[in-house]
Amino acid sequence: MMTPAIPVALFDRLLVEGISPHELVRRKLMCLFNSCAVAGGETLPPLLTRGMPEWHEVNVGDKRVLNWFCRELRAAILRYEPRINMLKVSVKDAHHQTLALSLEAMLQDEPEPLRLEIAYYNGRWR
Repeated sequence: MMTPAIPVALFDRLLVEGISPHELVRRKLMCLFNSCAVAGGETLPPLLTRGMPEWHEVNVGDKRVLNWFCRELRAAILRYEPRINMLKVSVKDAHHQTLALSLEAMLQDEPEPLRLEIAYYNGRWR
């Protein structure tokens, strides 16, 4: 039995006719990364809990803590973006003031993965 694809939101279709699904998801992820998570938001609907966990309190020198943080990011992204079927989040570089991540996502009905390199620098994810 084939599962139905989740339709793209009408608002997305009206605003961005002709833009690829990869670009739509990339834009949404950038908005998500530049918003803060609500404390205790795991039990709320995704629309109300938009935001990423803060990493400033994370000990960037501890690999176990960084792995935990990647799992937290992955869970937040999957909760927010239903078009992502599979997601891998990994740390490329970590320092006291900067954090660089690599994301690889498989989107529904898309044969090629979305690859995104993102870094936190000067108070923003870019």
